[in-house]
Amino acid sequence: MNFENEKKQALEKLIKFDNSKKGFIDKEILPLIQKINKHKDYYTTSSCAGRIMIIKPSKIKHEAKWLFSSHEYAKTKDIKDSLTSIPSGILWLRMEPPIIHIACRDLDSADKLLKKANEAGFRRPSILSFKKRVIVEIMIPSKMDVPISQDKEILVDDNYLEILIEQANNKLKQSREKIDKLNNII
Repeated sequence: MNFENEKKQALEKLIKFDNSKKGFIDKEILPLIQKINKHKDYYTTSSCAGRIMIIKPSKIKHEAKWLFSSHEYAKTKDIKDSLTSIPSGILWLRMEPPIIHIACRDLDSADKLLKKANEAGFRRPSILSFKKRVIVEIMIPSKMDVPISQDKEILVDDNYLEILIEQANNKLKQSREKIDKLNNII
């Protein structure tokens, strides 16, 4: 199948059914996704604008328990409200950075995209695959993982929790600035 047909099928599938947990593209990254998908040499295969969450991880991804998740900046009250019923095990306050997977027409277009991502401040964009399709991954390696509860007991006091939330929000803000910069460069 040629690139144009693959792109058409991928974008039709995206309109009909989004595989993400919430079922639609994050509004914070939507303008960039739309711009990439309009470009003749690219289309997105998956994306996330970055998020802040409280999670009890599991070895099986779909069995993780999410107590809080937001693609917007976190508020201390919302985080605290999510901690009213604490499960056993370890809970993590996590900030996951944006990530975008982009199919490229060829290695030359992938190289151009990698250079634009670097120019926007993404330090480790990479080619994930180049056999069936050329797939570029753009992400920011600024993840934050902090244990905040163990065996139903909160490990951090309110002051430290506020500092953690502030740091997670700052990382998310820096990520969003890079998304906006990439949107302007493409």
